[in-house]
Amino acid sequence: MSMRVLSKTAPVTRAYIRYASTESATQKASQAVNSATNAVKSQGLTKALCNLYKTVTSPLPAAIKSPLNKAVGIFEPVLYYSEVVYHLGKQVVVRQNFTLPGKADFASAETQLFKVLEYVKIKNIKSIKDIPVEQWKRGAIKAFELSSLFVIGEIVGRQNLIGYKD
Repeated sequence: MSMRVLSKTAPVTRAYIRYASTESATQKASQAVNSATNAVKSQGLTKALCNLYKTVTSPLPAAIKSPLNKAVGIFEPVLYYSEVVYHLGKQVVVRQNFTLPGKADFASAETQLFKVLEYVKIKNIKSIKDIPVEQWKRGAIKAFELSSLFVIGEIVGRQNLIGYKD
């Protein structure tokens, strides 16, 4: 049995030469970003994203593009309506002079919530059978008051006792 001895020569490699382009990569990237921001400003976010999708997927084969087209077809209306809601919300905030709540607002809301929960809490009750009859009666009266106020509100809103006006 003979054994071959492998020579330990350096592997042959291809010399990679970088050819100088007329523009640097950073200039190309900045131009792409500028064109994308200009497209968003002129066309809107939804159309700009759809155009970007078309340019990116144009070299892909049809087997890959068809599921992507279905996904984009689903998300395109979602993007459009989210953009509409965003712009409508901006207009409402400007016209109504809304401001975001601060830490003090959250703290006061938290203390009020805990006060309400302490008021509502029934102490020393482990099961429904332990609730006294008086509390059941008070609860039933409160439930009846709330349901009757709801019915009265519906009647006032419909401006009719039974059904809607035609």
